[in-house]
Amino acid sequence: MDLNTIQPAISTLGFPIVIAILLLWFIFKLWNKSQEQNEIREDKLYSVISKAQEQNERLSKTNAEFVAVLNAYKSDLDVIKTDVNYIKSQID
Repeated sequence: MDLNTIQPAISTLGFPIVIAILLLWFIFKLWNKSQEQNEIREDKLYSVISKAQEQNERLSKTNAEFVAVLNAYKSDLDVIKTDVNYIKSQID
């Protein structure tokens, strides 16, 4: 908006009405800008959440594999413990 547009509006409608209209226009522009920024922020947030979910799924799979390995080690250790106890009983 330029002065050539505002000056006749002030003479026709009055200063308070023109100021109110200008403030409403400013608030409308500010609101639209805020909404655009919110959409951009939300898109970035959804992207980060999606990546975090993918990473979490990979970690869960890795942890499940690790638990399987630990269970195998536990059974091996139980066998070794039994063998050691047997050998110890033979020596005594």
